[in-house]
Amino acid sequence: MVHHLSLLHTKPGVDGPGLESMMVETRIRLLKIPEITNLHVGKRIDKENPATLFFSFDVDNMEKLRLVKDSAIFIQFQRQVLEPNVDRADGRDYEMEPGKDVTYS
Repeated sequence: MVHHLSLLHTKPGVDGPGLESMMVETRIRLLKIPEITNLHVGKRIDKENPATLFFSFDVDNMEKLRLVKDSAIFIQFQRQVLEPNVDRADGRDYEMEPGKDVTYS
């Protein structure tokens, strides 16, 4: 099982209703991708946190993650939701099964 985490640093002026809209759009769009499970989306609580929003989800393996990132839905999400609102996105992937060689994730 692979967990993907994206920390989003929004552009100046993206706050309040803009953040709420991004959270809703992220949920609506990413939940349409069948490979994604356990989607989480949230906004920062601590103003010292440089990442304004995050989203994370699970997929069965790295092949499924490639399918997600190559899907038309994800590409459209990046273009229509992330690009207009985000200065920087830091993405990380983690293997969640103890003892599993990450080479075979």
